[in-house]
Amino acid sequence: MTVQPPWTATLSNAEHNLILFGLVATALALTATLVRIRFASAESHGVYRTASLTANSVVAIAAASYVALIVAFLLGYTEQGGVWVPNAVAQLAWSIRYMDWCVTVPLLVVELIAVSSLDDRAARIARTVGIGLALAMIVSGYLGGIVIADGREFTAIATAGGVGALCFVGLYAIVLLTLQRSAPRMPSQARPAYQGAVMLLLVVWLVYPIVYGLQGATSGGAWAVTGQLLLCGADTIAKIGFGSLIHRAAVLRSRADESNNPSSTRPRLPEADAIWVDQDDVLDAPRR
Repeated sequence: MTVQPPWTATLSNAEHNLILFGLVATALALTATLVRIRFASAESHGVYRTASLTANSVVAIAAASYVALIVAFLLGYTEQGGVWVPNAVAQLAWSIRYMDWCVTVPLLVVELIAVSSLDDRAARIARTVGIGLALAMIVSGYLGGIVIADGREFTAIATAGGVGALCFVGLYAIVLLTLQRSAPRMPSQARPAYQGAVMLLLVVWLVYPIVYGLQGATSGGAWAVTGQLLLCGADTIAKIGFGSLIHRAAVLRSRADESNNPSSTRPRLPEADAIWVDQDDVLDAPRR
């Protein structure tokens, strides 16, 4: 059965504007988060600093990919008679996403493991298997949804989707096992942020296979808009929401270690990120 991929759909002015809005808004949100995490990453230290630095890398890569997506989208459509007709470049407004995910999804696994309570051997195994499953999932989706028959062959989409689904289930299992083993051994202050990050990731990851599956089931401009906006929202939550919660857990774990070992306490900058500082810790300005 022949499939009409979303990048082959002609867009109305409203549909074109909605997609452009989603792409630009996501790029701006990622850029703002990049600046914040970059300067707040000093709040975590030791083994937990890896999580904050990885979160910074994920947001930086995602922001760069969204700039490329915006360029591809603007160049991929030509206005003709009040509608936007796609050309050969339009496919890049979808395929670049896979290139982004091929790097950022494995890095999300690294973030998760870096702030966990797994011992070195268990962490190494979980990280290696998780990265492998993430890569296999993204590559299979790229081959079925973009490469084979230019994403127009239903059998290829379904077969690659089945392979990706198996990897997806395995990745879910690793994330849940990591949470199950880590949460009880975490400081009570850091546990809610870590649990929230995992639950957020597990829920938002469901969006991606749904959008992929709908490629073989529907077509048209309305679907192209829906798919693009769903992916923009999922990327925003996965990269910004998950990264912020993991960063918070890393900071709180760092502070718990400092409390247990006062000799490791480091001086903190007075302009530390207010998100991670309780109001009781903020000193009043001197009166003049």
